[in-house]
Amino acid sequence: MAGNQSYVHRYREVAVKTANPLQLIVMLYDAAICSLREARGHIDRKNIAGRSRSLNKCVSIISELQSCLNLKAGGDIAASLDRLYDYMKRRIFAANVEQSVQPLVEIETLLENLRSAWGEIAGQTSGASVPPAAQEKQGRQMLGASTSPASMQTKSLNISI
Repeated sequence: MAGNQSYVHRYREVAVKTANPLQLIVMLYDAAICSLREARGHIDRKNIAGRSRSLNKCVSIISELQSCLNLKAGGDIAASLDRLYDYMKRRIFAANVEQSVQPLVEIETLLENLRSAWGEIAGQTSGASVPPAAQEKQGRQMLGASTSPASMQTKSLNISI
């Protein structure tokens, strides 16, 4: 079993290192959604430590997404995402204090909608007609990202997708 885990970890590590910025964003949304689902299960089982660990991971991921926003270059979209990420974190903290699943369902739906939109954008830019350098530039412009893709990859690995 431990051998399988190391293969899974290596696969994820390679996927993160070879992803473009848009794909990294989609991966972060996937990890946040997974953490919320885990937290809901922990709440149902009354596992306080597991709930806290899963919710902290989700908040860390949302904070990472928020830190990548460039509010100057990203305009209204970046500002709206910034406010939405703040709202999500407040609802997650409320769910943790109240030990309630309902706010997590709400946040999961929001994250799924954002993940779907970013997934569609990533799919549109991953076509063979767009060179990798242009994909990277386009992804950073859409995101209004203030960090380089290499920096995003390192940070993504640090939060254990």
